Parts: sequence; structure tokens; C-alpha cells
Amino acid sequence: MVEIPAQKNFTGGIYGNADFNSTCITTAFATNFLLGNYIGDNLKQEVSSNFNKFNRIGYSLNYGAYGVWHNDSVQTRVFNFFFALRHKSYINTDFSRNVFNMAFYGNAMYAGQTAKLVPFSLNMLNYQQAEIGMVVTNFGGKGVFGIGVSFLAGQQFLSINAQNASLYTDPTGQNLQFSTNTEMYQTDTAGNRKPLNGYGASMDLYFKAPLKIGKRNSTISLSLTDIGFMFWNNKSLYYHKDTSYYYDGVSINNITDLQNVSFNSTSKDSLQNKYIPYAKKSFFSSIPSTLSINSTTDFGKYHLELGYWYIFNANAVGYYYIQGDKYIANKWMAAAQLGFGGYGTVNAELMLSKQTEKSTFRVALNHIQGLILPTYFGGAGLYLEYLHTIGK
Repeated sequence: MVEIPAQKNFTGGIYGNADFNSTCITTAFATNFLLGNYIGDNLKQEVSSNFNKFNRIGYSLNYGAYGVWHNDSVQTRVFNFFFALRHKSYINTDFSRNVFNMAFYGNAMYAGQTAKLVPFSLNMLNYQQAEIGMVVTNFGGKGVFGIGVSFLAGQQFLSINAQNASLYTDPTGQNLQFSTNTEMYQTDTAGNRKPLNGYGASMDLYFKAPLKIGKRNSTISLSLTDIGFMFWNNKSLYYHKDTSYYYDGVSINNITDLQNVSFNSTSKDSLQNKYIPYAKKSFFSSIPSTLSINSTTDFGKYHLELGYWYIFNANAVGYYYIQGDKYIANKWMAAAQLGFGGYGTVNAELMLSKQTEKSTFRVALNHIQGLILPTYFGGAGLYLEYLHTIGK
């Protein structure tokens, strides 16, 4: 939901936000992995020391433009209208210690054992959003109510959910036994670069009201954003398998048999049809939706904010935070936030804002702990926003 400015004229803005956070993957590990650098044992051990029963990774990339204009007053109420164009990308996963070990150490450490590979859940989504909406001031007294409706254009979607998965490795390495009960939905891999593989709709709701905390002026706000769905076309892929696989290698009696074990495109298709059969069909999916509740108390040049948010359908947990804002000279404002939850554990954020007569610029660094101590914590985030008012 677009925050409505106080001015009675047109305001336009652009923004961008990139954010990565994790309960276990350190910033140093993520940086080296993305750059294609060698992942040594020290980097792996730094990650392993952070493992819990549930381990999370979350990444998002959001950017867009919006406009807000004041229309007219009806009695004591003021109606404001807005539009927004956005791009949104999400990748998030919930996985076990064994999944990481299997991926970066191999299965030798599990010789003679059965490695449980659950929990495991992976979501990836890429779409665009066009929204129009209205915000009414003096709603039900001195409250503010807003509603927005969006059309969604989907590009890419992948969802993998393993209810059960395990791998048994023979003590001598002679055979493997893999058991799984996994469901997967994916957009057509040949069409991921197309501008439209799916479409949908969503809704935003926003309410803010004043209140008193002691003798201090305060506000409390509640918002529900991106309540919606996406419909993906009939070229999308669906996979569900609840079975066990036994593999004991390929028998080679002499060197001439090697020509029979090459994996060309035909043999790959045969293996996929045998072990990972999929069906092409259309399907619906929910998009990540956010519930946010916060209160702000006015202390003159200072503001204190307490808040909570939770993202549905995104492998995240609830995030609790406390934030202090201070207005300083020449219309500068600084803010610091401490929080816990989301895709990570502890979080520290710093924000700086500069306001001129008709413009405002904001920049924020998120997950400061992952930037200062990259071998102990995970996370890095940057938010930029610029808005400008046209008219008197």
C-alpha cells in the first residue's frame, strides 16, 4: 500500500529494494558462492555452526514507481487516489542440516546410515504488478482507510515441498536407496523468459488510527498486502512421487561396454520418464502475502515504533522489531531498528532520510550484522526511494 503524503497535490516516486537473509548461511559464504569462488572447509564450518532444526534462506528483489494525487473532499473526508507499477521476485527455502551436508560434502559421511532430508521446501516467484487504489482520511472519525486492487503478470514459478525424503548409503558404497514423497509445481522451463506465463489478482488493505499512550500522541496501523493468487498456463509442469529408488551402479564387463553407458539426450529423457515423470497442466498458486501491525509514539524530535510482520507462503517466521527515529537539522532524519525473526535471527537496520521543499530521498542498510561480521551472521539489504511533489 502506498503511503499517502500530506500535500494536496500530485506526488510521484520510485524505489528499489534488494534483501538477503538467513538463519545459517553467512554473508561470507553467500558472497563466495555467488561469485563462483572456491568454497573451503572454513566457510562450510561457519555455516554448520549456525544450524538448527529449521534453517531458512530468503531473498527478495522489489522495485517500481508510484503516483499519488489528491482529488477532493466530501464533507470532512478527503479522498486520495494512487497507482503503482512494481516488479517482485522471491526465493526462499526451509531445509535440514543433512540437505546442506549432502550438497557440499557429498554422501560419504553417511555411509551405513540413513540421512533424513526433511524438512525441505523451496519457493521461487517472479511477477509484475499494476495497482490502483484509494485512501480515505477522517475515516470513522480520525482514522485512515486504504484499499488497492492489482493485476498480476506472472513470469516464473517453482514450488517444491518434500513431506518425506531420505537417502541410505551402503557402508561399502555399493548401493544407494532413496525414498521420497515430494510434490513440485513449475512453470514451463522453455517459457521462463516470456513476459507472461500466468496471470492473477491481489488486494491491499490498510487502516491507521490515532490513540493516546499516556499523554503522548500515537498511531496504530494494520495492513494486509498482496492477498491474492496466480493462475499458470497449461504448459506448466506438475510432479508428485511417493516411492523408493534403489541404485547399485552400472555393470561394466569390459572397456567396450563404456559406449553403452553414455548419457545422451535420449537416455536423459528415458531416466526422467522412469524416475521423475511429470504432467503438463495449469494450476493456481498463492503469492506471498504480508500482515503488518505497528504503533508509533511521538516524543517531539523522536519517534518510537514497535511492530510485527509475517509473510505467508514464504518459509518465513514472524518478525518483531523496535525502531527509533530522530529528526535532526536541515530536515534530515535518522532511524535505527533492532529486530528478530523473518528469514534470519537478529537484525540491525540503519536508515537516513533527507527532505527538501518538494522532494524526499531515503536510503536504508539492512542486516548490518551480516556486513560487519560476515563470517558469523548472514544477511545484506539495501533500500532506496526518491519522491517528488508537483504543484504548490
